[in-house]
Amino acid sequence: MIAAMFLVTIQFMGTANTEPFGEPYEMQGTRLVFTNWHFVRAGSFAWLDREGKPAYATRDFKCEPDECRWAAGANSPRGVRIRAFKPSEIRRLDIPLEKPWESQPITFDCVAEDNGVYKAWGSCGAPCYFESKDGFHWNRPSIGLVEFQGSKENNLLPKLPIRNVFIDPSSETERYKCVYEAMITEEEFERYRARRPDGWRSIAQRRIDDKTMYCCLKGMVSKDGFTWEELPDPLVVDHTDTLNVGWFDPRSKKYVIFVRTWNTFPRAASNTSARWDSWLNHARRCIGRIEGSDFRNLPLPETILEAGPDLPPTAGLYTNCFTWIPKAPDCLLMFPAVYDVSDDTTNIRIASSLDGKVWNWVPGGPLMETAPFGQWNGGCIFVNPPLMEFGDGSFALLYAGYNVPHKYPRGLMKVDWAYAIWPHGRILAVEAEDRGEFSTAALIAKGPRLYLNARTRRAGHVRVAAQTAPGSNALPGRGMDECVPLVGDQPRTRVRWNEADTLGVEPGQPVVLRFEMEKAELFSIEFGD
Repeated sequence: MIAAMFLVTIQFMGTANTEPFGEPYEMQGTRLVFTNWHFVRAGSFAWLDREGKPAYATRDFKCEPDECRWAAGANSPRGVRIRAFKPSEIRRLDIPLEKPWESQPITFDCVAEDNGVYKAWGSCGAPCYFESKDGFHWNRPSIGLVEFQGSKENNLLPKLPIRNVFIDPSSETERYKCVYEAMITEEEFERYRARRPDGWRSIAQRRIDDKTMYCCLKGMVSKDGFTWEELPDPLVVDHTDTLNVGWFDPRSKKYVIFVRTWNTFPRAASNTSARWDSWLNHARRCIGRIEGSDFRNLPLPETILEAGPDLPPTAGLYTNCFTWIPKAPDCLLMFPAVYDVSDDTTNIRIASSLDGKVWNWVPGGPLMETAPFGQWNGGCIFVNPPLMEFGDGSFALLYAGYNVPHKYPRGLMKVDWAYAIWPHGRILAVEAEDRGEFSTAALIAKGPRLYLNARTRRAGHVRVAAQTAPGSNALPGRGMDECVPLVGDQPRTRVRWNEADTLGVEPGQPVVLRFEMEKAELFSIEFGD
């Protein structure tokens, strides 16, 4: 009954075209961060005649341009904006050496989240594996694969996965996967092209040490994350020469790989003398997307994000760092490293998406920048997924800092690992500098209670009203005037209406939340018990 009231207007979350679109929406997680405006109502308005009656876009009423009066709708947003926040700390990764086989400082090549456990693959002087439930304390599970001083009771690995690991819940025998850039010979390419005539681009060809080679994307699979098999054939043959990130999309049930692409295009037909890789002289690095059902036979990538005119002409997008908000897999993010050839530095920005296909930059400029020359991170910086939630509620990204610029001679290059940390998960917010208000899309509540992560200035507050549909009256006892104002710094506070502390909706029933904000920042909402 409620769902039928909403006008179907947009395609949501990659659902097939035969499915109904529109509200109410059922979130995949319990948390919602407003990374873009998708879950915020655009609002409505009316034109009223001299007597205050609706005359909206009707030909039955003739009036002069200044006769009718404009009136905003009850759910129209006002005085709010989305803002990104810089991490408050870059904390060096410091895991104490505890075991006799740990001969060098511990570093992580990649981290993945699997059913509430963070799993890390890295080095302690040899390939090794760690686990953590809070991101702070890392355990060394006994794997029993590599012998050290006569015993296999250790966390050593025969070899590491190459690049970032992702979890594939659709497979029991290949639950762990990773993708990485590689080079293949002409002979290997010709065998691939015979099998996949549509799976390559000419820009993959490179001339290296007087040999013709081809860039490609390859994959590895593992049942347990400990023993890895390198797939013999490329997944695609394209110039994906960077830190590519794989993902199994739980909505489309397909593999999605975010890779490097280049904003080049076909050469003039009259020019056949130039080398195939001469396009590198002018092209800029971009971010592309691959989607397919068969991990071993993927289509070529399509560019989804590039350095536009809002960035300098010397900028390109080096790595993508695709991830999502913890407990909010609907809120997809990237932290691209913007590489500037004017000074060989990088800075980290943030982009958001609803479906992983259409991406927008979040306002706020760089979140992180290369440190001053001479510091451990004064050459260039990059961040790696996933966005982790620590045990104290902080968000963190694995951060790599280099002592020299990316293209500097690398004989003395050093990389140090750290965490970029946002306390209390405060990475994005809907902000009202003065007075603001907005309403959400209709959501299926994931629990009877509503919790806010918010902060106000001394004279500010946040209040919430709960409705069953946009424009309807508030649910009994859940009106704006009945809401106990939230004031101060509140990382996780339960919303109360006088004596009530539940939303007042039945399980499975949609709810529209109206927010009134004054001098406040709303970082997230969360449903729970």
